[in-house]
Amino acid sequence: MMKIRIISFTSRGKALARRISSVLKEEGFEAEAAVKNSRDPESLKESLSAWTGRQFSEAQGIIFVGAAGIAVRAVAPFVKSKAEDPAVLAVDEAGRYCIPLLSGHLGGANALACLLGKRLGMEPVLTTATDINGKWAVDVFAAKNGLFIQDLEGAKKISARILGEEPVTLKLQEGNGQVEGELPPEVSLFPGDGKGAGPHIFLGIRKPSGEETILCLIPRRVILGIGCRKGVSEEEIALAVETALEEAGIWPQSVRAAATIRQKEKEPGLVAYCRSRGISLQAYEGEELKSLQGAFTASSFVEQVTGVDNVCERSALLCAGKGGKLILPKRALGPVTVAAAEEKWRVDFD
Repeated sequence: MMKIRIISFTSRGKALARRISSVLKEEGFEAEAAVKNSRDPESLKESLSAWTGRQFSEAQGIIFVGAAGIAVRAVAPFVKSKAEDPAVLAVDEAGRYCIPLLSGHLGGANALACLLGKRLGMEPVLTTATDINGKWAVDVFAAKNGLFIQDLEGAKKISARILGEEPVTLKLQEGNGQVEGELPPEVSLFPGDGKGAGPHIFLGIRKPSGEETILCLIPRRVILGIGCRKGVSEEEIALAVETALEEAGIWPQSVRAAATIRQKEKEPGLVAYCRSRGISLQAYEGEELKSLQGAFTASSFVEQVTGVDNVCERSALLCAGKGGKLILPKRALGPVTVAAAEEKWRVDFD
């Protein structure tokens, strides 16, 4: 659930901020409104700068109800990049205009402005080139479909091609993914005839092989299966995973979660590895893993210790769910075994 924080500076602005908060809650957002006004008994005690800095690390969207200049000065010290910054919008206290200032596409500021425009009668003031020209935006497409943009400069080049009326081709990697909906007129599927350059956009969990592309879009649909000895360190797990993924040509950014057997779910090194990389850790009982049908790389030692002939392959595939596919068989690296499975996934152009 997207966390939105709203701040106002006058009594009129406070009333609008509360209306915005109410509408956003109705739309499924987690929204809170604050006020910074020395004449208001509910005014924030902390400085505007401190409040803004905190929201940059905690919230996915910040709305300033007041002059755009206030918002610009408040956020300036905390701006990092379009890949990291939250959506930032400015709304005049009369509620006439809603202006996305930061993260219009990736952070969803443009979509948020359009939503408020629809619900509260504001006019969204969009300044991003693809929007004002009515063109398909690759970063909006990536954000809506949960895709990692491997190179933001590449995304800019794709937008430049589209704005320049140049053709853009897309190639979907063979595997568990599929394209749904109708492609926009600016994009066509790569013919794959082996002539000339590769596709402009490559969509998949693996790195393209032998094809030059402008941009890779990466679905977060890979599940790591991890087995390890007692006392393994975070660094040892990281080295094993990185080595296995690199050898298999799998983007590390495609990893969504890790899975293991119940006996290992509190192993400090494994817990630290998952936490530091922002991925969830799913643990299964031995009987659940044993019940999974299929051909797995068996180990008598692992079975003696855990009661299951294979932990990493079975846990990855079980976590990947129905239609999941083992894409990286068991790879043993020191005290760690690694496998990976790909979930079924789709991208939608509608």
